[in-house]
Amino acid sequence: MPGMREIKAKIKSLKGTKRITAAMKAVSAAKLRKAQEDLFNVRPYADVMKGIAKGLYMRGNPAIHSIFRVRPVKRIELVVISSDKGLCGAFNSNIIRRVNRFAKEKQSQGVEISLTTVGNKASQFFTKYSDLNVRKTFTDIFRRIGLPLAKEISADLFLGYMSEYFDEVYLVYNKFYNALRQEVTFERIMPLTVEMSEETPVSEYTVGPDEKVIEEAVKAYTSAVVLRALKESETSEHAARMTAMDNATKNAEDMIRKLTISFNKARQAAITKELIEITTAIEAMK
Repeated sequence: MPGMREIKAKIKSLKGTKRITAAMKAVSAAKLRKAQEDLFNVRPYADVMKGIAKGLYMRGNPAIHSIFRVRPVKRIELVVISSDKGLCGAFNSNIIRRVNRFAKEKQSQGVEISLTTVGNKASQFFTKYSDLNVRKTFTDIFRRIGLPLAKEISADLFLGYMSEYFDEVYLVYNKFYNALRQEVTFERIMPLTVEMSEETPVSEYTVGPDEKVIEEAVKAYTSAVVLRALKESETSEHAARMTAMDNATKNAEDMIRKLTISFNKARQAAITKELIEITTAIEAMK
């Protein structure tokens, strides 16, 4: 059993850890509130842009526009969005595990998988520890999440799809529901298809013969959905880190309590031992 000095040193160390985790939880909670506000503003914008693209799909002839044309799937591009830093629980490991499972299923069907990694954690894992082809990486994104980054990513995806380098594009990210719930989501963004029915509303505009109109609209749609995925991931990261730091703080408190009990027991045993020695010495002197 460790002595009182060792136990006291462990308690002091854990109290320092507890202060750090509690501070990190408070910082993540503040960042989460700001990220939620941004996300709730971006979601309607992405929905509107997606609605416009779908309207163009239904008004035009999808067969003549490359962005709407469904090709035999030979290669899939996965845009894997992770965090730049750790200490956020299973936030990154869930994404990596789901991507590996998805890739294994598709490869068994003869489909090639290539990756665009967004965030340091996904880039580090798939470039060092995976056999999957990492086509492009975007690192150190935490401080520059916004429309310019979304346009940079979407322009690269648009070019790759139009050149038929890949036949489908999926965004893979943690979708934010609330502070305690974030789910890994696979969202196909290319090709854009719409399930049409008699009740499907059609926007009141017509499409001219110039395909550039379609192209620009789809570029704007792609940028919008990539921006939403980045914001979803950012918000989920703050929520996951806040939850992880809260659990770490509680675990530190539990360990401090157990060590305090052990320290008190050790101190009581030392006092009892001294009393026995004193009593023994007195009896010996008689």
